[in-house]
Amino acid sequence: MMCVNKRSVCVGAILGVLILAMMGCASTKLVQSWQEPAFNDKPLEKVLVLGVFENDLNRRLYEDAVLKALEKENRVGITGYSLMPNTSDYDEKEEIRAAVGKAGADAVMLATLVGVKKEEKYMPPTVTYQPSMGFNHGMYNYYAVSYDRVVDPGYTVTNTIVKLEITVFSVKTEKMIWAGATRSFNPKSEEKLVKETAELITKDMKKAGLL
Repeated sequence: MMCVNKRSVCVGAILGVLILAMMGCASTKLVQSWQEPAFNDKPLEKVLVLGVFENDLNRRLYEDAVLKALEKENRVGITGYSLMPNTSDYDEKEEIRAAVGKAGADAVMLATLVGVKKEEKYMPPTVTYQPSMGFNHGMYNYYAVSYDRVVDPGYTVTNTIVKLEITVFSVKTEKMIWAGATRSFNPKSEEKLVKETAELITKDMKKAGLL
């Protein structure tokens, strides 16, 4: 931190770094969810998880994360990539039906990447004051010079927002029984994003009586 005396500028470099670090923390939230009120079957036992992503690595990361989250709830998860390595090859209804039947699941969970948005935000300069301790100003002059200004300059941060939509269908009725939307703010990594998303989904589904 670079500082000078009375009524001069002190650049709060350390404070600025801390603020940037705090703003970089990831935060994933389930912003919306819905459940079929007429669903009265027993809780789901086996769920086929399908991530509809262009990036195959992200798809596998997501499906594995949901599988682990389901295991924590004593439920069985089946990754889509283990049955359907290339989702683009399954464009016919009967082909998809055959893959679902092979899984033996009682529900299918689809996750779709709605979008990735980057936003720039300008943080204006801030001014705070700190005591000028340790200077020999004399008793009568100390009041006038007792505070120095600390100026943190303005800066621009870029925030990344990732949105996912998740839908769950009953294999027996082929109807949607649960749906949700998540929003991730400045995710640190794909691994952390899908882990947080999977835990939020399964927690809400359990609350709804589906797991």
